[in-house]
Amino acid sequence: MKKNHLISLFLLLNSPLFIAAQNNGAGCAKAIPAALGTYTVDTMFRGVATFGNLYPYPTRAIWYKYTPPTDGLLTISSCGGGADTRLLLYTGTCTQLASAGFSDDFCDFDGSGEPLAANIAKPVRAGVSYFLEFDNAWDSTTFTFSLSLATFAPRATQVCSTATTILPGITTVDSLFGYASRSDASRANWYKFTPLRNGKISINTCNNDVDTRLWVYRGTCAALVSVADSDDDCVSGSGNSYAVSIQNLDVTANQTYYFEFDDAGDNTDFPFVLTYDVASNVADNRLSQSVNLAPNPATDAVDVVVDLDKTSDLTVKIFNTIGQQVLTKKMPKILRGSIHFNTSDLKSSVYIVEVSDGTAKTRKKLVINR
Repeated sequence: MKKNHLISLFLLLNSPLFIAAQNNGAGCAKAIPAALGTYTVDTMFRGVATFGNLYPYPTRAIWYKYTPPTDGLLTISSCGGGADTRLLLYTGTCTQLASAGFSDDFCDFDGSGEPLAANIAKPVRAGVSYFLEFDNAWDSTTFTFSLSLATFAPRATQVCSTATTILPGITTVDSLFGYASRSDASRANWYKFTPLRNGKISINTCNNDVDTRLWVYRGTCAALVSVADSDDDCVSGSGNSYAVSIQNLDVTANQTYYFEFDDAGDNTDFPFVLTYDVASNVADNRLSQSVNLAPNPATDAVDVVVDLDKTSDLTVKIFNTIGQQVLTKKMPKILRGSIHFNTSDLKSSVYIVEVSDGTAKTRKKLVINR
């Protein structure tokens, strides 16, 4: 019985209604109006904390409210502030808060080198109120934090509605400096692609030493519909699996698709590859059924085996995950047979083998694993 009471209490304390009730008390509703500058927080955590799924659960918090007069990049930092701090940032109203950022263990707090302080850099809009909640999950001691607002220069990739139009191929992201739609990211770059025919798209940042996260949407910027996302789905150049890869996503002709790369991981330059294959026609399907790879997975060699219904001149190309052609051969006037590729110089990864007869084309996935 005691256990059931504890479970019921836990569910109640984590319920949205309870959290909203707390916020109507001496918490968000009595947030201290803040201006830019440095603040000292004493040990009087007088507000009630929200906690949701956070652990450890806080019992008290101090709340501030800041409304920027202009668009900009708002930085809230307790780095070097003297305490182990945790910061939550919200928009909305106190009865219906929306998460806009979270930071814990981001930077040094006392010169010891331990990253226990908080820091959030968030693009903000003029006239929108932002609520800051420092809770007592770790310390309840005096600390300082600062609020600063930097000019946020408009860019072509600033928001969904001004997303950069791209074509299939390699696109370089020079920095992430647009508005992110997700609460756990500060900045993002937006791109869009509109296929002219039904087909499939693939997009990846594989083989680059950058921690990337990607969201794909369709619809309009006012009503985006998430259709795919990727985080830690393929191997980077250093062997870490923190790059993104979305393969063979079905797309509809004349429907615009939006790609949002955000800074949940890194905020540095990186390229990404977009490939687009139109829906297969009868000739493509016939060629696909006539081509096989053996062995697959392969180690040091692979044969492209064909069994055609008429003699054809074939071109075979092998591409890596960032769209670079790594091997190619021609198979003139062939009906049945195979062509041999030495793959000993290719590292373990996924490759695309493209076979074309000048009219039809098919692609096969090849895995090199050694």
